[in-house]
Order: sequence, then structure tokens, then C-alpha cells
Amino acid sequence: MTRDKRILPLLSAVMVCIMMSSFGRSISIDERGLVHAMGIDSTADGYRVTMQIFQSGGGGTDTSVDAAQPNITVAVSEGRTVGEAITAARSSTGKELFFGHLQIICLGSGLELGDPAELFAFATGDKNISPSAELCMSDSTAEDLMNVRLSEEEISSESLDGLLKVSCEYSDTVSCDLKELLSAEGCTAMPVLKVTGSKEDSSSGEGGSEVSQAVELAGTAVIGADRMLTERQALAAAMLSGKADKGHIVSRLDGANVTSALENFHTKRSLSAENGRLVLVTEVTVTARHDRQLDSKESDELAAAVSAELEKECLALQNEMLGSGEDIFGTERLIKHRYPALWLKYADDSTALLKLTVPQVRVKVKVA
Repeated sequence: MTRDKRILPLLSAVMVCIMMSSFGRSISIDERGLVHAMGIDSTADGYRVTMQIFQSGGGGTDTSVDAAQPNITVAVSEGRTVGEAITAARSSTGKELFFGHLQIICLGSGLELGDPAELFAFATGDKNISPSAELCMSDSTAEDLMNVRLSEEEISSESLDGLLKVSCEYSDTVSCDLKELLSAEGCTAMPVLKVTGSKEDSSSGEGGSEVSQAVELAGTAVIGADRMLTERQALAAAMLSGKADKGHIVSRLDGANVTSALENFHTKRSLSAENGRLVLVTEVTVTARHDRQLDSKESDELAAAVSAELEKECLALQNEMLGSGEDIFGTERLIKHRYPALWLKYADDSTALLKLTVPQVRVKVKVA
């Protein structure tokens, strides 16, 4: 009898758990829409959201890509907020949208970013959206970019993600993710993509040609300053912000052009107060691999030439941007942490604070 009394509460607990679990809504894979990429454009009344949604179940499995049928559908919806537009998309697609696989958020060129926290409230309120989701801008509308038909054999969001990663790896542009944009004190730089002309593929089979398009890097936009960086400025910006991984530079040596592949970047920044000014020293070390046979004397000359050119590019960009109150290097955050009282003094005038900063750049080049 005593044993039965011990078992009874255990059985009751198990039954309660089973009953409670039955009240929860179980969502099958067929009811889910996996959002891989999304674009945001402004409208007269709010926002238009365009999402690339992965359709599961192609090729007889839950996750495979079936080349015989499109696995990506594009959903377009509108709302007064981005969150409302997403809700409208759920209704129109009949899918429970899941953002755990979101790789890219693209912003239309006409989108206002005066209050990023308000714009991206949908992301901060969804625990499934990664703060490391990549951000980019379209040179036209985000909808155009999301509707690009690359081919049936690849998921277009993966191709866009690959383009961004390679472009940032080689410092052709500067990477930007959701976390960085929301934590930025001032301006932010991000890649700009554009859709190139369409082409026809006559190998698409009977019944006509398949039309495909391509996407390429258009440049680097400075959000909040309405300007674009050149390719050389993008390399300098990546170096100054500690984001440079690889790059290249062409130097003049003994009347000939020498191309050097740049790698192994390391950036160190320090800030000090001197005579009422803030001195910002950025030290960069980098390895240069040249494309010619050089003796030791020529290698030293090449190291000096590369160092001088990179220092010149970095200092010119930093002086220009800090002088106009545009900060894509995280300088204001550095001041806030190092000299909080000074930062509070200029809390309402960040431009004046940045103008107090005198930049210095030192680039040490190792020729390999």
C-alpha cells in the first residue's frame, strides 16, 4: 500500500505534463517559412518588407534544394512599422515565419535611418534574430535586390552573403552588422550592392530561355553622412576601424609598378589628452607580399613606400571625417570609455567633440 501511495503522485505528475503539452501548438516543418534574407524600403505610409523565404520539402526531404523546382519564394508586404509588415506577410503566405536563419538585411537607398532602434524594433524583440546579421544597402530599392533571379541551382541569399563576405575580406568595402549599427554613436559605413543587367541562358531547356541576373558591389555608403567612400578609402576605413583582413596596393618602385597583396593586419588605437586636445594614435602592422623579385634594399624601399602611402590614405580620410563630425571608426565610443567627463560635456555636440581629436597614423609594413 505504501508503495502504491508513492507511485500515484508520480503518475499524476506525468499525466499533468502530457496534458499541458497537448495544449501547446506544434508547428510542422511544412508550416514554417525560413527567412534567409529581407529588404526594407520606405513608403508614404510606412515600410515595405520583401523577404526571401526558403520553402522546405524540396527533393523529398525537409532541407534539400531541389534544382527542378524553386525552393525560394519572395513575399512582399507593407505596414506602418516593419513589425506590422512582417505580420501581414505571415497572413499572406500562410506560413509561420522563422528568422533564426536570417543572414542579410538590406536597406533601400531612400530609407531614413534617423532612429535605428525604432526601425529595428522587430529584430531586438525577436530572440531568434542574430545580432550578427549582415547589413547592406541597395543602390535602388531593397525589393529589387531581393527579387534578383540568380539561378534555380542556388539560394540567392547565400550568394549575396558570399559576395558580402569576400568583398569585406579583401577590404573592398567595410562590414556592418545589426549589433554595430544599433550600438554606433555616430555614423556607420556599410556595403552597397547593385543589380546588374539580366542575361538569357539558352540551356534552360525546351520552351524558352531562363533569365538570370547578377549582383555586384557598388561601393561603401556612410550612413548618416550621405556620402560614398572610394575603394582606397574603404581600405583605409577598414584599417582604421580594425576590420581589415586582406587588401592590395600598387606602389611605384624604380620606375615600375609593384603590386603587393596585404594581409595579417593588426590595428591598435590609443587616446591621450594633450594641451586641451585629444590625440588619437592608430598603429597598424601589415604584411606585404609583392609580385616581383626584390633584393633586400628594394624590399626596404617597398616597405617604406607602402607604409607612406597607407599612412597618407588613412590620415586623409580620418582628418576629413572627424573634421566634419562624421565618425565611422568608433572614436566617440573610445572617448566615452577613456574620458567620460569630457564625453558628457559634449553630449549634445558630438561634432565639436570629434573636432578636438587630432589623429595620427603609423603603419609598419613587413615585406614577405
